[in-house]
Amino acid sequence: MSAKVPTPDGDAREPALEIEPIGVRVHFEQLASGSQWESRSWRLAAVEPGQPDESLQIRLHRDEAQGYFLNVTADEPSIFVLWRLESGAPEAVVVTVSYDEAARSMDGGESVDRVPMPPEMVEWLAEYVRLHYRPETKRKRRGAKPSFMAREEFAGMAAREADGGASAQAGAQAQRAKDRQ
Repeated sequence: MSAKVPTPDGDAREPALEIEPIGVRVHFEQLASGSQWESRSWRLAAVEPGQPDESLQIRLHRDEAQGYFLNVTADEPSIFVLWRLESGAPEAVVVTVSYDEAARSMDGGESVDRVPMPPEMVEWLAEYVRLHYRPETKRKRRGAKPSFMAREEFAGMAAREADGGASAQAGAQAQRAKDRQ
């Protein structure tokens, strides 16, 4: 549930759920790798604002609010770029500002690099987080605690072992002696 936001005329309104995506251009830098197996390598150099109709866009989604929160509260907020080598050249596939989305992509084996987020974008993202992020509340577990058996059943088993433990050991020793004969 989002908080109501006061407008200049004094009305309180729900924050916008859909935010216009920001078109971006991604630039890579080619480096000499110094490796005998690979003559060059690529590095993410910059992410710059582009036109609204760019093929790469930063889109904000409410279900990623925690990832935005983690990013905007980090020591150095970042823009993350998922990219792949296509025909020997890097191609940006996704641009995001969600720490969680970037982590999921890396967990999936994708190449993800980051560049520092410009201060004006940090402010924009911080405002979105302020309006949409609500930390999950920890809930107390109610009812019976999970177990493999009911408490009464466990208590009965413990009592049987305490009473019959000595006789069970003696019976096992007698059986072994009988088997040896």
